[in-house]
Amino acid sequence: MPFCSNCGYQVVEGSKFCSDCGAPLQQTTAPPQIYTQPPPQPAYQQQGEPIQGYIQACKHGFPVNTFSLFLTNMRIIAAKTGGLGANFTAAGAASGGIVGGLIGAGIDARSSGGMNKKTLEYSQMTPDQMIAKDKKNFEIPFVIIQSVEMKQPGFMGQGEIKVKTQGKDYRFMLDTSKEIFAQYIQTFNQSLPGKVFVK
Repeated sequence: MPFCSNCGYQVVEGSKFCSDCGAPLQQTTAPPQIYTQPPPQPAYQQQGEPIQGYIQACKHGFPVNTFSLFLTNMRIIAAKTGGLGANFTAAGAASGGIVGGLIGAGIDARSSGGMNKKTLEYSQMTPDQMIAKDKKNFEIPFVIIQSVEMKQPGFMGQGEIKVKTQGKDYRFMLDTSKEIFAQYIQTFNQSLPGKVFVK
């Protein structure tokens, strides 16, 4: 099986992104192919907007929905992958109320491992197709972003990403380790140099 060149995590053969850090994967296990023409590119790459990375299981809005954030070279795309739904209610009943539900949902998101089915489905689309897929999906163009504040996970393992724009702030909460969050910081710094601030 291949390994992620960014974090060294063993990934499933044929994956486009690392299921641990979200970095795009370079296929190293297949023998090199020789093309007489340039190799075929996914539609979004042909349009000049490659996906540079993604972050899944970000909680946003009220009522809370779960999104995957895809970073291209022009914008952030928030693609709805679910709500707290059954995880929230089952964990809440087992753990005692709303706080238990939130903790249980975070544990479920962290222990599921790998790219979830919806995120995988979105990763095969163009950025415009991602936005059109669900009415709750939205984009944040880089040109309107003033800053990105990234609060590292604390004791409970919850980090925060706040994207500040000229007209609105977007706040995303996610359950992850400090090591993984550091990779998210690096991805944002590469996409938005000089606009990322870590707390």
